[in-house]
Amino acid sequence: MDDRTVDLIFAGSLESLPPVSSKIVRIFTSSTFTDTTMERNTLMAKCYPRIKDYCREKHGLEFQVVDMRWGVRDEATDDHMTTELCMKEIENCQRLSMGPNFVVFLGQKYGYRPIPTYILSSELQLLRDELTALGIDGVLLDTWYKKDSNAVPPISVLQPISSILINFNNKRVPKLQAEDQAIWWDTLNKMQKLLRKAASSLQSANKFDKELMHNYFMS
Repeated sequence: MDDRTVDLIFAGSLESLPPVSSKIVRIFTSSTFTDTTMERNTLMAKCYPRIKDYCREKHGLEFQVVDMRWGVRDEATDDHMTTELCMKEIENCQRLSMGPNFVVFLGQKYGYRPIPTYILSSELQLLRDELTALGIDGVLLDTWYKKDSNAVPPISVLQPISSILINFNNKRVPKLQAEDQAIWWDTLNKMQKLLRKAASSLQSANKFDKELMHNYFMS
């Protein structure tokens, strides 16, 4: 800490405080869930406890692991907040950990590839117009994306699943819940194809740049 920072602190300024020295190693583990179940379970049962003991006994550190497979509630899925929650937790790991903070397990499968929760209304209109020009019915997007005119600039928001499929979170009637969940995953797949088709066509026509198109294809 330099002398100027010390002087500012003594003068009452708390805006430029140095970060507190961390005694935590906190890692976020990322992979597809379906093809790494055995690996994740083995790490959780056999490896992490030994690493935790090693960090504490040898270096006086607290070892923490974040695995969102056990941490994402159904409500977050309903509101399409899973990706945002994961990104915030990654930032939290980067902020808290004094060392490694992110571990990825690569396999042969793509992970979950959600559609955007928020799209600029002007951008969504371009996508809809492109689908119309291609002779493709895009009414499904109109059902699920609603314009928020109070936002500046206006955005179109992907609606909570249960606002349309009312039994999506209905644990009291498993059969109805399973039916609505199956409908949602089919609907998601259809909307994903619509958005990608339109975005790819717009990029080919030089109306979208590659980065903008990538928003609809990234995992």
